[in-house]
Amino acid sequence: MNFRRFQAAARRMWNEIPEEAREGVDGLTIETEAIAHPEFDWVYTMGECLTETWPSGAGGDGDVRSELVLYHGSFRALADQDPDFDWEGELWETILHELLHHRESAAGEMGLDEVDWAQEHNLRRVAGEPFDPEFYRAVPAGPDGVVRLESELFVESNVAERAVEAVFAWRGRRYAVEVPASAARAFVEVTNLAGGRLCVAVRRHRPWWRFGSRAGRQPVQLSSPARPAPAKGG
Repeated sequence: MNFRRFQAAARRMWNEIPEEAREGVDGLTIETEAIAHPEFDWVYTMGECLTETWPSGAGGDGDVRSELVLYHGSFRALADQDPDFDWEGELWETILHELLHHRESAAGEMGLDEVDWAQEHNLRRVAGEPFDPEFYRAVPAGPDGVVRLESELFVESNVAERAVEAVFAWRGRRYAVEVPASAARAFVEVTNLAGGRLCVAVRRHRPWWRFGSRAGRQPVQLSSPARPAPAKGG
């Protein structure tokens, strides 16, 4: 999709959003450039919500005003990597995501900021960079206990001190993956469930006197197939 068509599609989508939902947004700006992540050059910023708060005359928080910015070059860069790239779908998702950022800022909420923080640390995990092992907990789990972070899925498993496997629930069944007995924390990417998108976040119970000696260590990361585990009490 060239810039002219992209610009027209973005304006059309923006105008289809009810005016009351756009309240406080002064405009939609569409730029030509691609904005790559400063550390991970395969990640691009699709859009931004630039927000300012204007103090009220009484000295408190006043009006929250925002401008939404879309980067056509970022869309183009990702489309060049993916022949099935859905321009319309990605454009809608980006506009609504950035609009929600504005709505949360206006309401004094931080939900999407926490999701963005979690996504940043998951990128660090995938890239082998230091990351906060609690990142997935910033996103509420669904009723099935699964945390959904973009296309990746996370389930948590708490294991005993000397356990060499981690048991977890997936779609109403119990499974287990192998984990090193020496690992206090681990992220196990399950190769045979959910198309490889499922990751088990393993937390090991250890005596309190061992915590200090392991402080600062990054979790072990590995890939492993899951096998069916016996039902509880079985």
